[in-house]
Amino acid sequence: MLVIRLQTPNDPDPAWAVLSNKPADWQHGTWDKLLPATRGQDVVLLIPSRDVLLTQTSVNTRNQRQLQQAVPFALEDSIADDLDHQHIVWQTRADSTQVDVAIIRRDRLREWVSALQAQQIRVSNVLPDVFALPWEADSLTLWQQNDTIWVRTGELSGYSSTPAALPLLLDSLTSGQTAPVRLRLYSDQMAFWSADTRFSITPETQAEQLYPSSLQAPLKLNLLNGLQAENNAQFRQQLQRWRVAAGLALASVAVAVGIYGVESYRLQQQLDAVDAQNLQLFSELFPGVSDVDPRGLKSRLTSELARIRGKSGDAANASHLPQLAAVAEAMQAAGGGLKVDEIRAQNSTLTLSLQTQNQQALETLRDTLEKSLGKAVEMQSSRTADSVKATLTLGGQS
Repeated sequence: MLVIRLQTPNDPDPAWAVLSNKPADWQHGTWDKLLPATRGQDVVLLIPSRDVLLTQTSVNTRNQRQLQQAVPFALEDSIADDLDHQHIVWQTRADSTQVDVAIIRRDRLREWVSALQAQQIRVSNVLPDVFALPWEADSLTLWQQNDTIWVRTGELSGYSSTPAALPLLLDSLTSGQTAPVRLRLYSDQMAFWSADTRFSITPETQAEQLYPSSLQAPLKLNLLNGLQAENNAQFRQQLQRWRVAAGLALASVAVAVGIYGVESYRLQQQLDAVDAQNLQLFSELFPGVSDVDPRGLKSRLTSELARIRGKSGDAANASHLPQLAAVAEAMQAAGGGLKVDEIRAQNSTLTLSLQTQNQQALETLRDTLEKSLGKAVEMQSSRTADSVKATLTLGGQS
């Protein structure tokens, strides 16, 4: 177990001790030196006792739910600050109705916890630093250093004070006592204390050591007890307060997601229909091409047009587009209700199958094509009862 002692949340000079089943020496240094010692350890944080009120009250119940209501009520008159701002933990005694209580402002406790979280340290216990003092039954322990006095009055009780309050402190420690009070003492003013006959003093010689027995019982008053439950309760209160707004927001999101899904489905159906139309048109234009991905149709069309235009450099694949353009112009000029039944392109030859009711229109078409292309156009025709069918054969490009 690693015990860290801080004087302020941003204390640049922490003290720490690695505690096992024997006394441990306090070490002092920087966070860079402390952090490696935190690995794999349960961390106990000791905070200044001035931030914590240790007290006792009498509650005639051991039911935890009843204690949660009764303890704050019993302490209400003795706490000057707003009770709603306080975090309270307690420990019952097995042989009496007395309850040991620790009280700290909730925001101050969170400030201490956040200070160690900022150092990437997760704290398992938070205690007032008066519990770092050794303690024995039927005696007091007093530590005096510079301007601070710590007094441990019991296994789960104690406080810190200032030298200005020392006379009143001494009177309270000896009030009603007929024999000298046993006092385990560490002080930088031993001469002052030795002259006070109200105390039977045992000097503390190991001031820089932390004893396992010092913290064993106080761990029951861990200030983190119930803090998470309070956080959850506050969250539930906030959630209750904003439940209607949150419900409307969630409903709006659900509607928006539904509309988006329906619209996406509709657009996908339209896209699939357009893809099918494009594939059908492509197959009609290029019957010899198969296995075309609709998403790659544009690039495939470009490739096929490039091949038709002869960009592949293969004379056998020369483009028939000029011939087709000439046929279209000639058919427009010939009139006569010409109808194209079939167009076949093979190598440099273009063959058109036509039919009409006007033989003269066929003759006009052939004459116009020969003038346009500058080449002879072969025509074969046959007559049926109601039409004339013809086959025109055009040679290579002009």
